[in-house]
Amino acid sequence: MHDVMVNANARIGKNCIINNKVLIEHDVVIGDHCHIATGAIVNGEVSVGNDSFFESGAVARQSVFIGNNCTIGAGVIVKRDIKPDQVIKN
Repeated sequence: MHDVMVNANARIGKNCIINNKVLIEHDVVIGDHCHIATGAIVNGEVSVGNDSFFESGAVARQSVFIGNNCTIGAGVIVKRDIKPDQVIKN
């Protein structure tokens, strides 16, 4: 991992892939088997369910919940909670 920043009290589950230039802010919880692609940002107090995928440049804004088995498309900015099994694209 190159240029990855994980801030205080963040928790990352088992068997996750965190690519280069990712920012994971304070008090984030990332579930098991997640993939956070290059350039993604997960802001503070975000919860990401198991088996979820953030494509390149995706952003989760402060205090949102992303359910299990979700895909957040490249460049998407998540501003609200996402129910499980959703694919969010631009």
